[in-house]
Amino acid sequence: MFMKIRHIFILVLLFAVKDIYAQNTADAYKKRMTDSIKNFYLTEAAIRNPTLRQLTVTTDFIGGSDITSYLHGNKLLDGKLNQRRTTALFNLPLKSWGKNTITASFSMFHQRFQLNDVTTYQDNLPDFEGRVVNKFTVGFTGSFLRIDSLFGHPVVYTASVSGLTSRASSVQKMSYLGGMIFTIKQTRNMRSSVGLLLNIDPSINVPVVPLFTYWRKFNNDIELNINMPQQVSVRKTLSPNLWASFGTTLSGSIAFFRHNNPELPRDGNYSTIDLKTGPGVEYRVSKKIILGFSTGLLTNLQAREFELNQNAGDYFLRNKINPSMYFNFTVSVLPFFRL
Repeated sequence: MFMKIRHIFILVLLFAVKDIYAQNTADAYKKRMTDSIKNFYLTEAAIRNPTLRQLTVTTDFIGGSDITSYLHGNKLLDGKLNQRRTTALFNLPLKSWGKNTITASFSMFHQRFQLNDVTTYQDNLPDFEGRVVNKFTVGFTGSFLRIDSLFGHPVVYTASVSGLTSRASSVQKMSYLGGMIFTIKQTRNMRSSVGLLLNIDPSINVPVVPLFTYWRKFNNDIELNINMPQQVSVRKTLSPNLWASFGTTLSGSIAFFRHNNPELPRDGNYSTIDLKTGPGVEYRVSKKIILGFSTGLLTNLQAREFELNQNAGDYFLRNKINPSMYFNFTVSVLPFFRL
């Protein structure tokens, strides 16, 4: 959802630039200049915001977390949890006409769980010691954006549909998003906006999400980036191709399970909400490729399994996972498809 918000603000900027040049140039020259300006600003925006890049492959190594599991409110086990999460995300612009844009995103998510030092508290449980579980999830999102104006300020209307599944034969989870983002102020070195999104998803408790974004670049090349409720960070340009950052990001994961135990739902949805806090660096190794590394503290806020397509508040499994260190490696490709 937050990825789509970032797309919206970049498109506001690009369409605004396009409109300015359209009023003062001949048709052929206008098109070349507009394309060049759009590509420049899209590249610059993607350097600042990794989710705007054409292709991103990122891996988190999360180790040594103490975990306590509760089944139907009763203590199930204690142990040590090691995780590895790999995500591949591909963004593809499909069509743009007038003030409207259609885009698509495709994702693949792999999680690896390993339990060690396990102590169980219920009878007739299988042996969890050293157990490794691998889960694959693929997803797609189709988005429609319209750039317009309201009271003399840019406004973006958005609607999208998303699907997730771990099966080849069916889509296991669907959600729908709609809303608007209103630009409060926009200058060369500052942008701010507010918005409201409606998220139609049977598993969530709060379908309406208020948004606030603020970006500012200071004279010392430090950038403050606030995307609430997802991220707060500062970023410093060390050289034309090297950047350092520090911040906190809201992240999470999802996996689908099928159970044969008659006491459990047939199909389960396991989801987590985490905070990642720490420093990071990125280096542009070529015109289109950026390598990144970050580390810090991962704090789990929620880890639950509930019946598929039911409310997350009606969970049957809850994990209490203590904070632990994470290490992240990322390879990303700057935009090469044009809108």
